[in-house]
Amino acid sequence: MASDSLYGFTLLEMVLSLAFAGLIMVAIMASLVQFNEHKLLAQVVVKAQSQSQLAVAQLLNDWRHLCGAGVTHGNDQKITLMRSYQGRCVHYEYAHNARAHGLTRRRHGGRSSGFLANIEAMDLSFGIDSDQDCQIDQWRPSYQINGLVKLHQVRVSLQLRLGASRQLRALGKSQWEWHGEDEVVLHRVMFIWRLDHVCA
Repeated sequence: MASDSLYGFTLLEMVLSLAFAGLIMVAIMASLVQFNEHKLLAQVVVKAQSQSQLAVAQLLNDWRHLCGAGVTHGNDQKITLMRSYQGRCVHYEYAHNARAHGLTRRRHGGRSSGFLANIEAMDLSFGIDSDQDCQIDQWRPSYQINGLVKLHQVRVSLQLRLGASRQLRALGKSQWEWHGEDEVVLHRVMFIWRLDHVCA
């Protein structure tokens, strides 16, 4: 038997076989890494969609049954409106709490309580009709009820905090904005709240 063969295989055949096996392993590992990357991205996308829908639904549901004067005043960080509580029309204030990363709700005469969690920032602007033609002619950063203007719409911008894997951050995907200190992705959702019967 030749000195460069082992059990019928030449040394060259052995080297080529090992090299081929190595290439297959590299391809498998690359596929697994790519699969894991897609899985991490999909998890964040699904979380962003579900958390966005939930946040919008909670706010719209809470704001849907206005009474009395409706929205009385607000600025970019909070809004005060009148809604029914135990058969009475009372003031409620909704505000962003930066330290708690969420929105709070406070009934007049009561304490603030957590209303919506995982909110990094909120920005409100107010669509005003100032010439009584039932059309928005100004968007303002604040609003105060008076007889000269009517509030038609509130534009709401929320920046949600989505928990995400450090592995995803290491991938350096540019479509996500990461929080500077926490392991969370920041995701912005915007919607318009249209007040009912403002021109009735």
